[in-house]
Formats: sequence, C-alpha cells, structure tokens
Amino acid sequence: MGAVPRTLTQRELTASLFTRQLLHRDQALPAEDAVRRLAALQAQYSPSPHIALHSRLPEFDRTDLERALVEGAVVKATLMRGTLHIVAGDDYGHFAAAWRRQWLTEIRGRHKNAGVDEDALLAALEKFTTEPRTAQDLRDHVGEVTGGTVRKGDLVHYARALLPLVHVAPSGHWRAHGKPAMVLWQGSLEPEPAATARLVRRYLAAFGPASRADIAHFTYLRFRQIDPALEELELVRYTAEDGRELIDLPDAPLPPADTPLPVRFLPKWDAALLSHADRTRILPEAIHKDVYKAINGECLATYLVDGVVAGTWTHSRARDTATLTMHPLRPADAGAALEEEGERLLSFLEPDAKKLKVEFDGAG
Repeated sequence: MGAVPRTLTQRELTASLFTRQLLHRDQALPAEDAVRRLAALQAQYSPSPHIALHSRLPEFDRTDLERALVEGAVVKATLMRGTLHIVAGDDYGHFAAAWRRQWLTEIRGRHKNAGVDEDALLAALEKFTTEPRTAQDLRDHVGEVTGGTVRKGDLVHYARALLPLVHVAPSGHWRAHGKPAMVLWQGSLEPEPAATARLVRRYLAAFGPASRADIAHFTYLRFRQIDPALEELELVRYTAEDGRELIDLPDAPLPPADTPLPVRFLPKWDAALLSHADRTRILPEAIHKDVYKAINGECLATYLVDGVVAGTWTHSRARDTATLTMHPLRPADAGAALEEEGERLLSFLEPDAKKLKVEFDGAG
C-alpha cells in the first residue's frame, strides 16, 4: 500500500499560491521571466498585466513589458478560455497548440453541416495574415472566402482556431486601446501530448497544488486532453482539507502555513483569482459575488490582506491629486501597510501626481 498523501491546510494553499505568484516581491526578474513564472497574464484590459507585474516585481517599469512585446519575448494572443493573455514567447507554440485543439473542436461542431472548405480557408488566411489585420479585416476576409457558410459571430473565431494569430504593438502597451491588429505567428505549433504537458506544467508551477478540475478550469480543456499530458509529468499528490485530490510538481515550493503574506493590490482580472475551480484559497466564498460579476464576467481589482481578498479598490485623478479608494468586503486589520502599499500603487498609476491619497470608501 502506498503512502497516504499529505493533507494540506487551506492556509498552506494560500501561502503556496502567494509565493508562486511572486507576490512576496522579492525577485528582481525581467518581465519575460516573470510572465513565464506566472504562466499567463490575462490581458483583455490593457493596464492589468502592467499592474500585475508592478505588484510582483520590486523594480518593474511598464516599458520593460512593452519592450518584451515588441521583441517577441512575450506574446499577446487569444488563448485559454478564449481570453486574451500575455505569455512567454517560448511557451506560445505549446499553449496555442493545446488551446487550438479544443477551440477547433467547438468551432467545427457549430459548423458541421455548413460545408466550410477549411483547406481553402486556411490557405487564404495564411497568405492574408502575413501582414497585420484587424478583427474586422478578418471577419470580412473569412466571410468572403467562405461565401457566408460561417456564422457571423464565428468569423474571427474560425480564423483564430485555424491559425496562431498574435497581437502586434501597441496592443498590450500601457493603457493602449482601440482596434488591435493581429498577424500570423512565425513559429511552429508543438505536437500532443507535449503541448498540453507544457501548459499543465506551467499552470502547476504558478498555481499549484491543484485538482484536475482546477486545471480544466484554467485551460478550458477536456480531461481526455489533460490526462495524457499529466502522464508525461512527474507529479506528487496531496489531499485538501475537504478531501479533494491535489497534484503538483515535485520541486514546487510549499511554504509553511505561518509564512507572513504582506498586503498586495491586484488588478482587474488578475489570474491569481481566476485560475482555480475552487477559488477559496484566495477569495472567500462569502464575498465571491462581490468580486466576480458573473453577468458580464468582470473580476474587480482587489487588495489582499494576509494573502486573501479583503476588498476591492478603485482609483481616480483630480488635477494634481491621485486617490486610491478601498472598498472593504470583510474585516481585515493591516495597519499602515495598506496605506503604504496603496501609495506605491498610486505612484505607478499616476507618476506625475503631486498628491497621493489612500482612503476607505471616500473617507477624507
């Protein structure tokens, strides 16, 4: 009989996530190395990846991430869960291949009787996307090539499913908005199960220990794709306090439960809050609906006290004064640390402000 798996407390899982997410802010890493360590940064809101790295790196400058995007050291693209992410350039070929398998299955399922000539569409798109194209360009081109056989809502999705398309600058830059352009990625997609195995390895390194359901939640892949990838990896197993089986990489850090976890501010859609089916290691169930708005899928910007969400935050600018307002969701005593960390964040968000204010719910 094998050894009984060690049971990990909720506090140990919180400390593990905090550490693997680089939230101790004790490692001066280049932007691309930090992104690799974090597996992926959600990037549908342009400031979020920058704020995420500012919270995690001691000397982050947003131009570091912008440089990495221009050079291809990191890549912005639609990946897991059909969501925009920034990932390491040398991981993209694995992540895109893993995601493409599931995405193509879904797209083909919706068009199984439509008579789409995929070979002709693929050939046309390969030539068309050698130059940057907007989403509207792709819609028009796919519609023209397929003669209306692809649903209007899936015109861009079909293009993304068939080809690895990545965003080009300034998409991904600080507060960059507007209509982004995409171009064909000039690398090779990795075969299975190696592609999904790399994705799962990066996930466990950044978010583990985790259950199979957690992995499926982050990747949006089916177990029939995840399980062969797990067989490629050397794994250790634990048990959560509620009896769930958790898997992990053997060399991944498991800090003790009494590890101090300093105050941190996280941006909208921070991956630390979204990457588990069971989010309670960082987001108490009682306040889940106050942070994650299921109707529109919005995940609010939050602050952590002792590694767990204690409230949300917003910021505003009036002339020379920048104000960060915290909206508490549970009792949490952090003393002066919240003000100190809040001022650090404001200095990043509004570097030219002459006055910084940190307050609770608009209190003066």
